[in-house]
Amino acid sequence: MGTGELRYQSIESDMFVGRRGRLKRYLICSLQGFFPVLVQTGSSSLSVVYRTGAPHVGISGTLAVSNSNDGGKSWSDPVEVAPRYDDVRNPAYGVNNEGHLVLGYWEAKQHIYEEDQEGHGLKYVPAAAEDERYKVAAMFTVVSKDGGKSWSEPVSYTSKFLTLASPYGRIITSSDGTLYMSVYGTLREPVEGIKNACILVRSTDGGVTWGDESLVAMGFNETSYAFLPDGTLFAAARNDQRYSYISTLFSKDNGRTWSEPVQITRDYEHPADVTVLQSGKLLLTFGRRVRPYGCGALLSEDGGQTWNRNEEVLLAGDGAESLDVGYPSTVQIEDGTIITALYYASGSDAGGADYLKGWGKISCQAIHYREEQLRL
Repeated sequence: MGTGELRYQSIESDMFVGRRGRLKRYLICSLQGFFPVLVQTGSSSLSVVYRTGAPHVGISGTLAVSNSNDGGKSWSDPVEVAPRYDDVRNPAYGVNNEGHLVLGYWEAKQHIYEEDQEGHGLKYVPAAAEDERYKVAAMFTVVSKDGGKSWSEPVSYTSKFLTLASPYGRIITSSDGTLYMSVYGTLREPVEGIKNACILVRSTDGGVTWGDESLVAMGFNETSYAFLPDGTLFAAARNDQRYSYISTLFSKDNGRTWSEPVQITRDYEHPADVTVLQSGKLLLTFGRRVRPYGCGALLSEDGGQTWNRNEEVLLAGDGAESLDVGYPSTVQIEDGTIITALYYASGSDAGGADYLKGWGKISCQAIHYREEQLRL
């Protein structure tokens, strides 16, 4: 017999009140396109780098570049940057003051593969922080002077803060022409409870050589940066917790010192890309690893101090099957069009649209919209 006491269980779940819209979407590539990083190369011209030749993890993978001269509607065939079978991945991409493309990447074969003892070739085996493999430099940078058709010889980079060092996202430029590249990885000097740290590395010669590192935050990895109109350096960093989310940080001294991180997205909303719009507002686009899978967005009108967090902006919610989706990268071209590139690893089903059925289960797509479409 019971005691007569009533018991209940409860959870919180999302509800939505708003208006529905329609956004144009264009195919960048099919059967490939992981981790895209989008950069603007002219008033309406764009370049994107993405992973090809293997899925999210795979020894045969490398990076490829495609270009668009019509504002991101049509894209050139991909040109591979590095040989396959080194698991080349995790790009950082930018444009220097001479208009040359600059690319950083991680050659994962050097750090997380070892020979299979049964003779089956290389197998994926992440190493402990003290592993001898980490003494080999696996981060490289290259420069292209012809729009990605050919690249300089790779230059290796060894971080003073990190052993496993991986680039990420868009390479940005300060007012004096210095390039800033986002890098994250395992600390050389381990800190209890900390898996990764994010740092900035700099180049004063157009991306040929890099150095002058500064530590941004510990306990974070994939981080996007942007210079605000007042010169403040803004960061949106993915934390290392199991249920990852994005936190924001600010620097008033070009990335030498940083504010304490503040969480702004919910769990499973990551990683992020940050874009300063022509209006001066700050746009944060981020992967949604909660249903509906795809891409969300937040706007800030005060340089990232506050956000429209109670307004759900769903740029894409048609990820079909898995959490392997997103990694948005966003630019705004001269005519005001905002373009967000993102990938789908397990299918895209925008309302069951027939035209998407030929795009393949894996694809990289470009969403086109304008700032006014982001507000109620």
